[in-house]
Amino acid sequence: MRFRDVTGNEGLKKKLSSMVDEGRVPHALMLVEEDGSGGFPLAVALAQYMSCPNKKDGDSCGVCPECNKFQKLIHPDMHFVYPVNVTSKSGSEKRPVSDTFLPHFRELALSNPYFTEEGLNKALGIEDKVGNISVAEAKEILAKSNLRSYEGGNKYLIMYLPERMNQEAANKLLKIIEEPFSGSYFLLVTHSPEKVINTIRSRCLSVQMLPVEITGISGESSPYFPIIAELLNNCCAKKLTPVLEMNEELVNLGRERQKEFCKYSTGFLRKIWLTKNGLQHIASITDEESQTVANFANRIPDTFFEKGFRYIEEARIAIEGNVNAKIVFCNLSNLLFVSI
Repeated sequence: MRFRDVTGNEGLKKKLSSMVDEGRVPHALMLVEEDGSGGFPLAVALAQYMSCPNKKDGDSCGVCPECNKFQKLIHPDMHFVYPVNVTSKSGSEKRPVSDTFLPHFRELALSNPYFTEEGLNKALGIEDKVGNISVAEAKEILAKSNLRSYEGGNKYLIMYLPERMNQEAANKLLKIIEEPFSGSYFLLVTHSPEKVINTIRSRCLSVQMLPVEITGISGESSPYFPIIAELLNNCCAKKLTPVLEMNEELVNLGRERQKEFCKYSTGFLRKIWLTKNGLQHIASITDEESQTVANFANRIPDTFFEKGFRYIEEARIAIEGNVNAKIVFCNLSNLLFVSI
């Protein structure tokens, strides 16, 4: 995967190639993307560019033995970590790790590098479960970090969705991220940086990617923007009746659009959180959203965000599990109202 093969984010690709050329690549880099916007292929392209012996004009050559291995996702010094769970595809493994599912992951990533979290879950057979990055996975990472590079160059760990890592796993990984071995690089791809455990997040250089569908386009917002904006506004104003009346509108969306609403709402809440913490420059806020996001950043207390993210995610999982939508959104509305 070369930079030129990654759709959009031209400015970011130039920035990353310049960092490599100038020897300024941090040992821990966090790519913040909207789901399915190319964080994974960009991480692979960066690793390939760093290892290519014939790089030219800000890109890897794409034809040398090193590049061929990266493009086939079989380079021995590139390792993948992603959320997993017990499933029929994990065989007899009681504590499966990413390598347990590697053939399935590789098949997915080669056929569609812009895979979504939902697509990954389907490929691994965990659609009805929540994937996680466990302590067992952390032990695997530590073991691999102690190995020498097979090719005699850099080693790369590409972690998809570090927000799925629990505190115990993060504690085990913290030391090698703080004091990595020479030539070791951690490339993290996240949808929700605010959910990444702070001790990990604070040690990464975070860069925001533009969603593929709006790269180069200014001012377009989601059709779900006015819905979540009205819901949050009524919650902030403590108007319970309008909050409850909105449930009917959410129920009438239909199941697929309800899932899209939950995903957008998580992203919208993240924009508010980033703005509240002075990080609006990496939030990809559209022109239409700008004033509303700034307003909510002043009105919504810090204590709300962790709960809000969790409630919306639980609602999304419930919808995917075919739980009655009226019950799901009534519960979500009540929780948001009480917590804000």
